[in-house]
Amino acid sequence: MLTAVERKRMYDQAMEIHALQPAINDATAAHTALTRGLADATTAIAGKSDVPADVKASVEALTKEVAALAPRLAAPAGGRGGGGGRGNNESLSAKLGQAKNGLTAGMSPADPTVSAYTEDKAQTPKAISDINAVIAKAATLSTTLAKYSVTLTVPAPVKAPVVAAPTRRAAK
Repeated sequence: MLTAVERKRMYDQAMEIHALQPAINDATAAHTALTRGLADATTAIAGKSDVPADVKASVEALTKEVAALAPRLAAPAGGRGGGGGRGNNESLSAKLGQAKNGLTAGMSPADPTVSAYTEDKAQTPKAISDINAVIAKAATLSTTLAKYSVTLTVPAPVKAPVVAAPTRRAAK
């Protein structure tokens, strides 16, 4: 049985995780859009003879960099909850959902899902920083590709989540 203090702490942690979820959802959407855009650009330049080899190599390198982010940022298989254990177990979206569900369900503080809170909270800003770095590279590459009449639509950078410190309630 959890004490009132443990329940309050777990609730505060769940709300911190909840505050991270919109930013991870935005990062996932940006990753998906960039993956599609790079696939379209790759197809477009394959049929062009006027695109220099170094530009083609830049598209290929960026495509690999975006693909490397997929385990953390690709949408989890099976929908929003991570697919019930199927699919992408590294997805931050799925991991944040599991941690929040465990915290709000009042699972034992020793439960692995609850202990994942710290790890997921630390990984989220790094994942957002990584996608934003790739978006910046894609913006530069998009300008270069435009010279060869190839469009690479680049998503806007993802805003870093703002997680407020839990508020203290006045004692009654």
